[in-house]
Amino acid sequence: MTTTCEQYFEDPEAHASHLDECEACRVLFGELDDDAIAAPPAPVRVDALPLAPWEGASHRTWPLVIAGVLSVAILAIVLFISAGQSPVHGIAQALVSAVPSLELLMNVTQMAGGALHNAPLQWHVAIAISFVVINTILFLLLRRAPKGIDV
Repeated sequence: MTTTCEQYFEDPEAHASHLDECEACRVLFGELDDDAIAAPPAPVRVDALPLAPWEGASHRTWPLVIAGVLSVAILAIVLFISAGQSPVHGIAQALVSAVPSLELLMNVTQMAGGALHNAPLQWHVAIAISFVVINTILFLLLRRAPKGIDV
């Protein structure tokens, strides 16, 4: 029984004797490399891929965060009312008192600058060397190729 060229192309292993019978197929497959016969990879359908762990769980914790913020706000309002103070005024005072004053920030900055200005020479050299070393390490980490990629 003779096989056709189409049958050979569909299943070359089952119809291996076809190359002995057909001169055109023998010439064709003799000229091609094995690399040229390899089929191109099928395109990836992104919709068919499973979700990554962080994609499915990204919004699950928001109800817990919102419930926590609301419970803390309600507790603060109740405590301010029980202390006999307006909740709006109490929360505003709490927020303002948490931020340091500009005068305090300027005093701390001037004291730190004065301490650095009066520091011994060894401290200045150590700070300069550590600055260069740390920035060199960070630069090398940025320039390093990721694992698995040959440069």
